[in-house]
Amino acid sequence: MNDAKEEKQLNRRDFLEKAAIGAVGGTAGLFCLVTMKSCLPKVLNEPPAIFKIGYPNDFAVNSANYIAEQKVFILRDSSGFRALSAICTHLGCIVQNTGNGYSCPCHGSKFNETGKVTAGPAPRGLDWFKVSMAPDGQLVVNSRETVDEVITLNV
Repeated sequence: MNDAKEEKQLNRRDFLEKAAIGAVGGTAGLFCLVTMKSCLPKVLNEPPAIFKIGYPNDFAVNSANYIAEQKVFILRDSSGFRALSAICTHLGCIVQNTGNGYSCPCHGSKFNETGKVTAGPAPRGLDWFKVSMAPDGQLVVNSRETVDEVITLNV
């Protein structure tokens, strides 16, 4: 009975052998995983920089509509349409419309209704994007092209 008990115990040589096999197998598996991952394309799933936001009649006069997918506010007044970035210029948080301006809930930056900084730490005002009309009559925002706040699209 004592001999059977001794056979069930793992001796040092067997333990080191199994540990070495496990280490080599784990390393080989990790190598395969890294190799497979390097074969996949590195694509950023960002929203398009030029996008349609709808028809002019979809927006009431004197309104500020937030389009979450694009992180932009669409402002319409009697002079036309403007697009204001909702991304804080401090660290990229999404600002919120306060009714008389915009504020960053993360770090406390405040912007007036024209996007200019009224309280830091944001280093500059919010960006204004070009708004144009597509051939099908929809409004198009180009977030690659910044403009002055006074430029509006008249419809």
